[in-house]
Amino acid sequence: MQKKFFETPTKLLAHRGIPLEYPENTLISFKKAVEFGVDVLETDTHLTKDKKFVILHDDDVSRVSNGTGKPADYTLEELRKFDAGYNFTNDNGGTFPFRGKGITFTSVDEILSEFPNQKFNIDLKDSNSSQVQYWVELIKEYDAEHRVLTASQYTRNLKLVRKHFPNMVTCFSAKEVFGFYLRNKFGMINEKSRFSGDALQVPVSMGPLHIVTERSIKNAHKKGLYMHVWTINEEETMKKLFEMGVDGIFTDDPKLLKKVIKKVF
Repeated sequence: MQKKFFETPTKLLAHRGIPLEYPENTLISFKKAVEFGVDVLETDTHLTKDKKFVILHDDDVSRVSNGTGKPADYTLEELRKFDAGYNFTNDNGGTFPFRGKGITFTSVDEILSEFPNQKFNIDLKDSNSSQVQYWVELIKEYDAEHRVLTASQYTRNLKLVRKHFPNMVTCFSAKEVFGFYLRNKFGMINEKSRFSGDALQVPVSMGPLHIVTERSIKNAHKKGLYMHVWTINEEETMKKLFEMGVDGIFTDDPKLLKKVIKKVF
C-alpha cells in the first residue's frame, strides 16, 4: 500500500531550498522554493543545547555564518544571533548580498509551521539516537507524519523513527544502501527480499561503486521502493536519470530541473 507522502509527485527535491540564489537552509531560501512550486523541500537538522532542531547541514556553523562552533553548544536563541546569510556569495566572493539583512538560523518547528502544506525531506545529521524522542514529539506536535520523509545515514535513528511512525516514509541508512547495492549486484533481490526503508536516496556513484543503474532502479521498483538521486545540477544528467527511471532528483537548481521535467514527462 502506497504511503501518503508518495500520493503526490516527488520528482523535484529542492536541496536546501534554492541555494544558488539565496543562503542555504534559511527561511527565505525555503520560501522562494515553495513559491516556485517544488515537490519536496530537502534540508538537514542538528539538535541544539536546549533540544531544539536547528536547520543546518554542517556540524559547525562557520561555513554559512559569522559564528563558530557546533550547534549542540548553543541554544536555538543563541544561534539566532549569528548572521546565517553572512557567507553567501554567488560571484566567488566578489559580493555578499545577504550580509546584515537579518537572516538567522531557523528551526524545524518554524518550517513545519510556516509551510503547512509542504512536503519535507529532513536529514537527522547527529548520530546520537537519543534525539529521536524529541523528533517524535515534534512530528506529533505538528501532525507531520505524512508530509515529512525522515532521512539519516545512521540505521539506529531510522529504526527508532520507523518504530514510532510505521506510516512515515524513511530513506535507507548508509548501511542499508550498501546492503541493497550488494544484493542487487549479486542478483540476490527476489520475492522474499524485505527492506525497512521506502526510498533509496543515493549518489549516482560512490567511488568505484555504481549505485544508480537501470538494474538497480528496476529492482528497487519491483520491491515498491523509490529512488532519489543527489545532488544533480546538470541538465543532461537530469534528463538521462529520468529516462533511466529514477523517481526524483535533488538539485541546487530547481528552475533547471523543472524545465527538464516538463521536457521529459
